[in-house]
Amino acid sequence: MQSLSNEKQVKTAAILVGGKGTRLQPLISHVPKPLAPVGDEPFLFLLIRALLKVGYQNIVLLTGYRHEAIVEACQSDNAPKANFYYSRELTPLGTAGALKQAQKYLSSCAEFLLLNGDTYLDDFVTLARTPLKDNFGLMGVIKPKENDRYGSVLFDAESKRILSFQEKNPLVQCYVNAGIYKFSPAILAEIPPHQFCSLENDILPLLISQHRSLCALPLHGQFYDIGLPESYLQFVEAH
Repeated sequence: MQSLSNEKQVKTAAILVGGKGTRLQPLISHVPKPLAPVGDEPFLFLLIRALLKVGYQNIVLLTGYRHEAIVEACQSDNAPKANFYYSRELTPLGTAGALKQAQKYLSSCAEFLLLNGDTYLDDFVTLARTPLKDNFGLMGVIKPKENDRYGSVLFDAESKRILSFQEKNPLVQCYVNAGIYKFSPAILAEIPPHQFCSLENDILPLLISQHRSLCALPLHGQFYDIGLPESYLQFVEAH
């Protein structure tokens, strides 16, 4: 088993890159979604370069669909100079299941970031730089321009402790999950092995019901979901 670089200053980020990206296929049918071109390089490389700037040198890629293409890209000469590790799901495991499968790389970390490989938030570095302290985990939350696609996150205004998750309500502007997290490796023990499991629908609601210290961190800036053709084209134009 390949071990992570464990120098004190080296931080670890896990990135979910296993999805098929069916909605984006008409625009990028030749590559998996995280490798969608943005200028002269893949979207994934822009995300990794942003992580490198704030000290995240260990990059664990949670792969699935077109695993080989992801590995080949990260082994190319123009790839970011990071320490790459790969955890491959042979059948879809969901966001939590994929995280559990990468346990061998993450269990020895003091803390780690978890990001989606198809979203980008200008302000994600705020969460990257925020210490976990005594919390079980931190979730980046944002107020999107449109609420019709997202459920809301309710949290205590003072402590920021997450209280509950609510269904979509397009009539009320609320904070929503930005898909960016910082976790203690203790979360891995809460995920059942070798089965499909969703972080958003299964594990996080369970932790909240058990009164675990999971806190929200409000973030700002433009949010892009490159799995949506319109948002992808906006990101390409902006970068």
